[in-house]
Amino acid sequence: MTQQMRSEIAAAVLAPVQITEMAAKQQFCFGSDFVGFSGHFPEFPILPAILQVLLAQMVAEKIVSAPVRLASLTRAKFRQQIKPDDQIDVQVKCKDKNGRFHCASELLVAGTIAATFTLVLTPELGSSPS
Repeated sequence: MTQQMRSEIAAAVLAPVQITEMAAKQQFCFGSDFVGFSGHFPEFPILPAILQVLLAQMVAEKIVSAPVRLASLTRAKFRQQIKPDDQIDVQVKCKDKNGRFHCASELLVAGTIAATFTLVLTPELGSSPS
């Protein structure tokens, strides 16, 4: 993802991240003019799955205090469409397993699970987690 997309996502943060040990929560809300909705789909915009994954990855980076790269995605279930102006609660819990972070991720809209998946993340080259 481009740095511009990350900046657009950061602009949609509703409140500071809440971090406790290896877990974090953060809220986002994207207006109908959010670039991530363009083309997905005309007349019926929904947040693409790849951007839902990026939301969780960005929260995970705050947990581990380092930029990370997505190595794999497992157990993905996208249960509910996320539409413009939905408040999205992103909850991520990470475990360090042999230098890789396994991050159970959950996205909720109005208290209902919209997506669940596990990210396997590796530190970016040249960075080290705190």
